[in-house]
Amino acid sequence: MKLKNIAVAALCIAAGAVSAPALANTVSYDITSVAAGTQTNILTLLNIKQFDSLLGTLTGIEIDYGSHLSGQVTVSNTSLKKDKSAVFTLTSTMSLTGPAGLNLGGDTKTLFSSSVTAVKNTSNVIGKTGTADLSSSTLLSTANFGQFTGTGNVGATLSISAQGDVSGQVIDNTFTTWANGAGTVTYTYNAAPVPEPETYGMLLLGMGVVAFAAKRKSRAA
Repeated sequence: MKLKNIAVAALCIAAGAVSAPALANTVSYDITSVAAGTQTNILTLLNIKQFDSLLGTLTGIEIDYGSHLSGQVTVSNTSLKKDKSAVFTLTSTMSLTGPAGLNLGGDTKTLFSSSVTAVKNTSNVIGKTGTADLSSSTLLSTANFGQFTGTGNVGATLSISAQGDVSGQVIDNTFTTWANGAGTVTYTYNAAPVPEPETYGMLLLGMGVVAFAAKRKSRAA
């Protein structure tokens, strides 16, 4: 094979290696958490780490957040003559909101819905307890990639609220709910391909052969 052909072949192989398809990668970061046992209602600001564009080309954003809740209702019955019964329902809602009202996920669950009897002449008796796990997983559209790209944080508002309802006889009651919160943001991106050491070798070989051929041609002239 002539020197010129060897050079062309080497350069083509090296160029093909460098221009190989980009590799799909993911990177995840923790979102600001809420300590276990925090009493609702909760309204707090969270930080979501942005995607560093130096890693590659962003192709997807997934935000996952969850909360474990526990709640109870205490009842009192001041009547000296009769017991009283009612149905108590405790429901909780979680929502995560980004800049300009962007919906980043939410969930609603019922901790309990049950008939409770308040015995006569009793006060502050725990009538019912329950738990629930709220969770959300949200994929953002490409229209939101810009505000999640950078080297800082995106601010988001977390709301975890509880609503207690009673139907039946009038019973003095107090609903109490506690919750935590934790989540992650996962970025999917295409990383620029990194040439293998052999690729650099082929590039150097091709360049060397081209230079040698050029020098030989000039001497012949």
